[in-house]
Amino acid sequence: METLSNRKFTNIEGIHSSKIRRNTDAKMTRKFLFCFPLRLGNVIFGYIVIIIAIAIVAFHLYELLLNLTNDFFQKTEKFSNFQNLDNIFGSSKDSLDKIVVLTYYLTYITIGMLLFFFSILFTCGAYKANHCLVTTFFAYSFFHLFFTIILVVWEALSAGWIQLGLIALSDLLLIICLFSVKYLMEAIRTGNIYSRPGEVYYTY
Repeated sequence: METLSNRKFTNIEGIHSSKIRRNTDAKMTRKFLFCFPLRLGNVIFGYIVIIIAIAIVAFHLYELLLNLTNDFFQKTEKFSNFQNLDNIFGSSKDSLDKIVVLTYYLTYITIGMLLFFFSILFTCGAYKANHCLVTTFFAYSFFHLFFTIILVVWEALSAGWIQLGLIALSDLLLIICLFSVKYLMEAIRTGNIYSRPGEVYYTY
C-alpha cells in the first residue's frame, strides 16, 4: 500500500511538474513573441539615430571648414533677410556675420555629437537590456527637443525652409519612437522581455 501510495504521489507530482513546465514555456513563448520585436525595433531605431547624428556632424563640419577656408562665403546669405543690418551694426557687421556663421555650424555640430553619444548609449542599452542606459537616452531626448526648438527659430529667421522641414520631421520621428522607448524601459524593469539564456538585466 505504501509503495502504491508513493507511486501515485510520484505520478501526481510528475503531472504537476509537467503542467508547471508547460505553463512556463507558454509564458516564455508569449514573452518572446511580444517583447522581442520591441527590443529589436529599439536597437534598429538606435542605429538609425546614430547614422543621422553622424550625417549631421559630418555635413556641418564640412560646411564649417569650407567657410573657414573660403573667407566665410556664406555670411551674406545668413543675413539676407535683415534689411537694416548695416545701420544697426555699422562697421562691425562683417565680424558679426562671421560669428553668426561659426555659431550656426558649431551649434549643429554640438547637438549632433551629443545625439551621437546618447544614441550609442541607448543602442547598447536596448541590446543589453540595460534599464539605466535606456532611461538616460529617454531623459536626454527632452533636452534634445528643447535644443531643436532653438534651431527651428533660427532657421525660420534665416528662411532655411529645407533645414526647418528636416528638423521638424526628425523631431516628429523622435517623439513617436519615444513611446516605444518608454515601453522598452517598462519591459526591462518588470522582466517581461525576451532574453538569451543566462542574460542579466541591469535594472538599476
